[in-house]
Amino acid sequence: MIKIGRITVSLEMREVYLGADLVPLGARAFGILELLIRARGATVTKDEIFEHVWSKSVVGENNIHVQLSALRKIFGEDRQAIRTIPGRGYRLTLAVETDESVEVPASAPTPRIEAGRLNSLPAMHGPLIGRDSTTAELARALTTGPIVTLVGPGGIGKTQLGIAVARSIADAAGMEVCFVPLASVARAQSIVSRVAEALGIAAVNGDAPELKDLAAAVQGRKLLVLLDNCEHVIESAATVCDVLVQASADVRLLATSREPLRTRGEITHWVDPMETPAVGAGLHAILACSSVKLFLAQLSAFNAAAISDRCSLEMIATICRRLDGVPLAIELAAARAAVFGIGRLIFELDDRFPFLTGGRRTAPRRQQTLEASLDWGHELLSDFEKLVLQRLGVFPARFSLEAACAVAAFGQLSCNEVTEAIVGLASKSFVSTTGGSNTKEYFLLESTREYALRKLYASREANEALSRKAAFLAKSETVPERGLGVVARRSLTVVEAVASW
Repeated sequence: MIKIGRITVSLEMREVYLGADLVPLGARAFGILELLIRARGATVTKDEIFEHVWSKSVVGENNIHVQLSALRKIFGEDRQAIRTIPGRGYRLTLAVETDESVEVPASAPTPRIEAGRLNSLPAMHGPLIGRDSTTAELARALTTGPIVTLVGPGGIGKTQLGIAVARSIADAAGMEVCFVPLASVARAQSIVSRVAEALGIAAVNGDAPELKDLAAAVQGRKLLVLLDNCEHVIESAATVCDVLVQASADVRLLATSREPLRTRGEITHWVDPMETPAVGAGLHAILACSSVKLFLAQLSAFNAAAISDRCSLEMIATICRRLDGVPLAIELAAARAAVFGIGRLIFELDDRFPFLTGGRRTAPRRQQTLEASLDWGHELLSDFEKLVLQRLGVFPARFSLEAACAVAAFGQLSCNEVTEAIVGLASKSFVSTTGGSNTKEYFLLESTREYALRKLYASREANEALSRKAAFLAKSETVPERGLGVVARRSLTVVEAVASW
């Protein structure tokens, strides 16, 4: 307990006593009092008060005056205990007497935690199409495990899905929710500071918060933390998650990333593309697909004419298939279709990257074009992974590990290095794998393959990669049980077409 004049203060319980009586005091007034106590007689500026007490609000100076008036009334005859320093701020003039059992040293102050229930989730301005069952599944997963990571390629909708899951849990379980965007964070300490800011922890005397401060801040709180975009700071994000879940059994972590955190207690959920219509699907089946619903919803948002004729809907089905059901690509495509028409859009998908641009102005740069979304992830790949990815672009269909090694293991890359690169590319959501089979096959989403081919042709390795693929397929024709199977062997005509570009 801390004694100041005639009052006694408990910083831990955030309570003020006059004698034995508890004095009612609002969270804002207590925040200012706490700041003055921590300053130990030094002047506290108005900016420091605004940052500590109103960090998430824009208010005028009169708000400070109102709270100071409430504090001065508590001090009674010691009304000058809080002195105004003209042009500078305020300071506490009375001595701060601390019981020996409570240590509040000026050299190592404890972090200040902003009072009030956290709920920092961004608003969702429309329904999350086609993800209802997934949202419920993830909410259940967070009741059994402390960390769930949503993993998938750029533009697949991880952030919006994470927000929907967090909102459903907060509403049902009454948890505090803390949203921490990490896309603009570049260093380990910056992650700690960003999480601390979101948790309401303010730096004291210029000292940046540390991991132990995060652990202290979450103890005793029923809290869900959503860490968004972890892939570029994956190791530091994993460390923060580990610290938080170890600090409290009531803390839950929901992360979005292009690769798993690989921390203890983590449940990894791979976010699938939206459902796309099968070739030859009827109108009812087309309209029932979530990717088509998203496309039509985006068209409607641009005040485009309603579409109900069979020909247009079949073209939309083709567009959604060619964009692999990736929400960002579909949203960009719908924006272009609203201006240029659906027929022109299908034609432009053969060279999609210059065409699929013009995302929301307020969106991060990586979400404003399809190419920028892939660039963001590509920069996080190792040099070997970049080489293997561009060489895998020659496969328009599924391929085996044997085929990948036959095509990509040349120059400075051995077969073992290609294998390790494919492991990395799969974990970072650039290479997809088939499921339910003892023998795995691999494939690239169409936009990823187009991106890889652009890199391949820019590198002048295209002739070598195509020649090696043709040689492998010719050899596998004599061994039907191995290689890529019937679909891939029929792709020789595609290879010849690609070689003529």
